[in-house]
Amino acid sequence: MSFGYFGLVLHGHIPWCKKSGTWPAGEEWVMEAMNETYIPMLNILRELKEDDIKTAITINITPILAEQLADEYMKQRFSEYMENLISRAKNDINRFENHPERRRITEFHLRNFEHVLDTFYHNYYRDILGSFKWLQDKGMIELITCGATHGFLPLFESDSGIFSQIQLALDTHKKYFQREPKGIWLPECAYRPKEYRDGKLRESIDYWLNNSGIEYFFVDSHGVLNAEILEQKNEIGLNTNFGYNLETGVSVFGRNKNISRQVWDAKIGYPGNEHYREFHKKDQESGLHYWRITSKNLGTGEKQLYNIEKSEEVVESHATHFVSLIIEELRQFSEKFSTNGIIVSPYDFELYGHWWMEGILWLKKVFEMIQNYEDIEMITISDYISKYKDNFSIIRIGESSWGEGGHFQVWKNPEHGWVWPYINGSIKEFENVLEVNPNPNNWERRILQQIARELLLMEGSDWPFLLYTKQAKEYANMRFHHHHQRFNRLIWQAKDFKDINRISLETLEEIESIDSCFQNININYFKRIK
Repeated sequence: MSFGYFGLVLHGHIPWCKKSGTWPAGEEWVMEAMNETYIPMLNILRELKEDDIKTAITINITPILAEQLADEYMKQRFSEYMENLISRAKNDINRFENHPERRRITEFHLRNFEHVLDTFYHNYYRDILGSFKWLQDKGMIELITCGATHGFLPLFESDSGIFSQIQLALDTHKKYFQREPKGIWLPECAYRPKEYRDGKLRESIDYWLNNSGIEYFFVDSHGVLNAEILEQKNEIGLNTNFGYNLETGVSVFGRNKNISRQVWDAKIGYPGNEHYREFHKKDQESGLHYWRITSKNLGTGEKQLYNIEKSEEVVESHATHFVSLIIEELRQFSEKFSTNGIIVSPYDFELYGHWWMEGILWLKKVFEMIQNYEDIEMITISDYISKYKDNFSIIRIGESSWGEGGHFQVWKNPEHGWVWPYINGSIKEFENVLEVNPNPNNWERRILQQIARELLLMEGSDWPFLLYTKQAKEYANMRFHHHHQRFNRLIWQAKDFKDINRISLETLEEIESIDSCFQNININYFKRIK
């Protein structure tokens, strides 16, 4: 009999980048993730399926990421990007003819590049989303959704902002995966309970989830551990190794901090091991990676060359350690509470393969090891709910996110809180325009749909996050203002459609060619909710 379950959750998200810069910020964010994360993950899941190994991962592909992976322009850019990488690797093979150690690393990279491009064409037929759908249909994964453009829902002052992000997410998910999503990854795991603002009740985030048929979501550890129990249905109390129901009936799970930190913690996390590939140091000529992280104890400051075999040995060791920790924690939980718990481990998908090159192989090893243990089983979140929901206590949770500080300060602080008056003002402005244009003709509808796209793209939580971290501060600032400027230009026309000179067809077509997401967007989602 097993002690319990491992619920791995991967959150795949990249903001809209089409025709908005390439490197160091822009389209290459998507290209890198396709090459290093999404396609390698598809490859190992196919291999595991052929070996009859159950993975049961819960994967979120955000709607805005799905729109990019389905976009023909982006697919062509990916092919060009990979051909360029292959060419650079081949040049390095010649360049390092007299340096066998470096040449060997180059050959390793070249094999990987060629394999990714080959499988993109011949295994997945350029259809990454369809391939994830196939894995879901075969029971290997469960696909869930997210806010349409990863908008930070608790800071929207108008309910139409929340409603439009969620409803468009459902439409996009059904478009690509032909199923209603059961779960959602709230952008930044940000939750707000119901509140009274200006004497008016504002419903909780889960109220809107429940109205849209969403059954579960996730919060960071403190979201559950600091909750109030309203109806206790077991002896567990507040613990991240079990699920809970809110008053709306929507289920919520907290991140298991002890297990998850083995990956994401900067001090003890596996990705920082000295034998793994160094992400930041690249060859000045080709841009390829040749170095390992290297122990600080060496004292020289120089990075050592990457050793492929040694890194694979460390992967094996880390996978063994990780599985042993899961089993021990589940064993203790099972013995204490006489029920099977679940270790919920949510991570950014792109951590695996992109930031931590060995992470995809590590996941494969973890799945293989779990398959060989009777003590533990992989499970999707919805399957766990179907088994245990009747035993979930009912709780009330407070505001939380998985950002630094645990609340909203990463996305709203004195340094970049200026974005929110722009966002919330624009939401209200669009509500007003839709009220006076209830029955638009084809031209008017086209303008209104593009306004909706610019508003959604402006709302993305990525821009304040990047302003906060300063990783791509100038790019985030530029992107936010570009969407706001396009929004203003379009809404000026929508305020007086009789004045046909306010925007030209040529200008509209140029904007549409850049921000071309959500082609069948429903503008009714953006109307004021009374």
